[in-house]
Amino acid sequence: MLRCKSALWRSLAVRELFLVPLGSLLLSAGLSAQQLPNGAPATWPINDTLPPEARQFDFWVGEWDVNLRTLQPDNSWKDTYKSVAHIFPILQGKAILELWDEASIKGYSLRYYDTRRKEWVLWLNWPGNNRSGSSSLAGNFRHGRGDFYSRAQSADGSTRISRYSFNDITPVSLRWDDGFSEDGGKTWRGNWIMEWQRTGDVPSFDPSDDVAHTWVDGSRGSLPRFREYEVLAGQRAGTVEADGEMREVQLGGYRVLDGCAVLLFVGDGPDTIGGEKFAQLTWNTGAKRFELLLLDAEPESPARLMFTAQNPEADARSWIFIEPTPAEEGSGLRVTIEVDRDGGVSWMEEREKGEEWTVSWLGTFGEPQ
Repeated sequence: MLRCKSALWRSLAVRELFLVPLGSLLLSAGLSAQQLPNGAPATWPINDTLPPEARQFDFWVGEWDVNLRTLQPDNSWKDTYKSVAHIFPILQGKAILELWDEASIKGYSLRYYDTRRKEWVLWLNWPGNNRSGSSSLAGNFRHGRGDFYSRAQSADGSTRISRYSFNDITPVSLRWDDGFSEDGGKTWRGNWIMEWQRTGDVPSFDPSDDVAHTWVDGSRGSLPRFREYEVLAGQRAGTVEADGEMREVQLGGYRVLDGCAVLLFVGDGPDTIGGEKFAQLTWNTGAKRFELLLLDAEPESPARLMFTAQNPEADARSWIFIEPTPAEEGSGLRVTIEVDRDGGVSWMEEREKGEEWTVSWLGTFGEPQ
């Protein structure tokens, strides 16, 4: 399972023990230690070419206890759930990964600053029992508060706006609340309030394991489709061919969301979450197809949400993902992930060029170590 530093955020003496060796690591990697909004150093590798806006969620990285309050029929608020959340910096600081765990509620989110749209993009999957699939919001920070929105059309033709807000942010606490509007944002009504209290510093994945926070026994995603991609879990050594070069890399796969998804990381060495590529693979129960959310460490690259064909062949150990609607004509991406009989993995990415597809990235990985 996850191994996390026991140093508390407020313990300067303990934190300094980690800063000295980490500083040497950052220099050797060509990255730098940067500052959090509260002035404390961000103790993880960060790509210096990322824009300043990409640092706005750094306050959230760490381990947290969360008190979830829910709205009652009489419009009062009740303390309903206690959760533990682990928030990770990934892809050299480009993105923030959330794993949120309570006995009856499991949650995942990925967020990054989209330099083309000039706003934060949030992808979420909070699956129910045998129900999974991603949704998204987008927004920005203003005056120390972050508001993120999505819009959906109801069956009667009306539009419902959803809003997630981060506010009251301090080094050791923050508040999250939701809001919903049926009248174009004139009035809002919420259902949840989350009160966060920091308990630890930067968490880490255990590079020797194949499960991560939010995993219990797999019973939340018990459908056979959810079991098919668990073969991708584990740690594999391999090589990548890209831009005319070949180099050695690692593939880390982790089961999460109690059986509903697998997280994949490609990077140098055992610390793959700080590497070059991230993906979440799940069975989208609404669309009846496998879903892949893909993001790489390049500062200008957006996340790509991709799907297999509907009702794919059962237990094929091979998935071909394509974007339903590429951002620009002729800019399509196709990703093929295959697992051989020995547990080795091939991961191929192809770019659309006219009526042809050209291989742009090819990873080949051995059986789990």
